[in-house]
Amino acid sequence: MRILFLRPEAPKETIGLQHVMIVEPLELELLATVVEKDNEVIIIDLILEKESCDFFIKRYNPDIVCVTGYITHTREMLTICQKAKEYNPNIITIVGGVYIEKLPENINSPYVDYRVVRNALITFPLLINFIQNKDDFPRGVLRIDEEMDESTLPEYDFNVPIPNRTLIQNYRKKYFYVFHPKVALLKTSFGCPFPCSFCFCRKITGDNYVERDLNEIIEELKTIKEKEIYIVDDNFLVSEKRLVEFFNLLEKNNIHKRFLIFGRADFIANHPEIIKRFKHLGLRTIIVGIESLSDNELNTLNKNTIATTNEEAMRILNKYQVDCYASIIAMPEWDKADFRNITNKLIRLGIRFVNIQPLTPLEKTDIEFDYSKLIIPRSEYEKWDLAHVMIAPEKMTLKEYYSEIRKMYLKILFRPSSLLHHLKYPIQMQIKLLRGTSRVKKQYKNKIKCLS
Repeated sequence: MRILFLRPEAPKETIGLQHVMIVEPLELELLATVVEKDNEVIIIDLILEKESCDFFIKRYNPDIVCVTGYITHTREMLTICQKAKEYNPNIITIVGGVYIEKLPENINSPYVDYRVVRNALITFPLLINFIQNKDDFPRGVLRIDEEMDESTLPEYDFNVPIPNRTLIQNYRKKYFYVFHPKVALLKTSFGCPFPCSFCFCRKITGDNYVERDLNEIIEELKTIKEKEIYIVDDNFLVSEKRLVEFFNLLEKNNIHKRFLIFGRADFIANHPEIIKRFKHLGLRTIIVGIESLSDNELNTLNKNTIATTNEEAMRILNKYQVDCYASIIAMPEWDKADFRNITNKLIRLGIRFVNIQPLTPLEKTDIEFDYSKLIIPRSEYEKWDLAHVMIAPEKMTLKEYYSEIRKMYLKILFRPSSLLHHLKYPIQMQIKLLRGTSRVKKQYKNKIKCLS
């Protein structure tokens, strides 16, 4: 059978990271890998293509169309399935991804034949066999109008193969993350052992945290040609013992890469020697969930850390010259003085790149808030991007709140010391960042203008 995998592009209304990063669709590579032996598989990344989904559906005339995405892609996923059915009603449409696995009811549509909601890398091949041979219908897949019943789903399974990355060979050189060019993705664990109330990651894995065998990780690294590796674990800095073993295996196998990872500030603060050694082995950047510089706010977010820990973590990263991409959660109760004070603190800590996320109560997370203050309906999926303001500001107008977010970005990203720091990176990456951040600035400017 001919299976066409389509990755949707972000909606125009979605603000944020898609302008400063485009990374490989690892989930589609994995799905294609587990069925390519007996099927013809094609992966199309619509983010990088000039043509629409219609063009590729007509060009390849597939038996099956598969699409995955996040909450912001909901309408795009439905549109792709609709276009496939309009072109040929016999095309089977399948949707999946971490968002669909937890909220399949949001994409229950006559244009969608099947929704994969558990253990996709096991369930998807079984579904293909069912479609081809009418074998037993796999558990973990929902038909149209079928509601999810957790009690009938199989246990979580987190085993993954080494993906066939040649399936997207024509795209690979175009992937990047901020200052990391031609970046490849690597997944070494699933879930997170920390219970932050705002985070969707634990919910995706049913509160499980599972680590892949490091020897398997090393074998996968050997297959990756790219120098830049983005480890997309929800938190790579969990176990000191595991990290030391990883470092030893890198040295033993003579693997030389440059790494971008996620990590908590408390681990960084408590393990400076780990950071020092990792820097020697290629660590370039850590995406750190600073979230807040207030103990009260950190407690509200169930972050299980304190503000001085964030400060110590930044001292260590600056000492060993490891870049920090910091994420900050803007709280609804902030006023102009809060924005100003927090911006100044971040600058004093030496943070040069920041992602500001207004507090966003994603479904299934444990955030407690007054639902009457929700100002964007959950049905406006494209705006649930961790950049739109979801909860009504308490001390400012909405226009003023967006203006303060924009000012914060400008003061941190475009201050002279940040721009001088960026000069160490290749000129093409500086240009990409300038273009991307300019687009984000324009989006915020337009948002503010609309509120006038």
